[in-house]
Amino acid sequence: MRATRATPALATALAAVAALVLSACGSGSGGSDTIDKGGPATTATTASASPTAAPTGPPPKVDALLALPADLKVVFDFGTPADHAQAAALTGAADFIQAISHAVVKQNAHDPLLSAYGAGDALAYARNYVQQNVQRKLTLTGTDRYYRPKVTGGTGGGAVEITLCNNQAKLYSKETATGKVHITPADDASYSLFDIVMVKLPSGKELWQANSITVKGKALECEQ
Repeated sequence: MRATRATPALATALAAVAALVLSACGSGSGGSDTIDKGGPATTATTASASPTAAPTGPPPKVDALLALPADLKVVFDFGTPADHAQAAALTGAADFIQAISHAVVKQNAHDPLLSAYGAGDALAYARNYVQQNVQRKLTLTGTDRYYRPKVTGGTGGGAVEITLCNNQAKLYSKETATGKVHITPADDASYSLFDIVMVKLPSGKELWQANSITVKGKALECEQ
């Protein structure tokens, strides 16, 4: 799965355009499968300026309801910040990312877990991607890895901006009918930089939802 979107930017107001091209990708040889994903323009969201927190705490604990089959792993290779709100927002972003893979596996663009962890343009983006997989009868297999998080904002209950590097070199598309895996070689397009704006729901629960999302494709700054 490859993602290509507009370069993320954080200013007084965060405006994102979710125009994406996603495909399964990885090392090896064989056919490839590309899924074009065009999301609508995201709404402007303000993230309060504050120093980026160092994510040195325990790794995010993803919702158990988002469990994936044994042949598919979404790896969040990082810890959480000491700040409570930022840690909760980063965990919510991990839930949103895994909810997308979960919905692809379920072949359901209206999986209720998508709307639990995504809203607005982020939810539209997720549903669009899932639906394209459903239409082409494709699911996912392999490993989708996220790392090097930067967490900004959250002061006074405001939005939190999260950027994450993503390595999809070992993530592939798999035909639901035959189980055939489409493997593509790893290259510059294996790396993406995700920018997600998280907003806390106005409820007693510590639930954060992805409100907007952008992805920079061929993010060579994420190379390992």
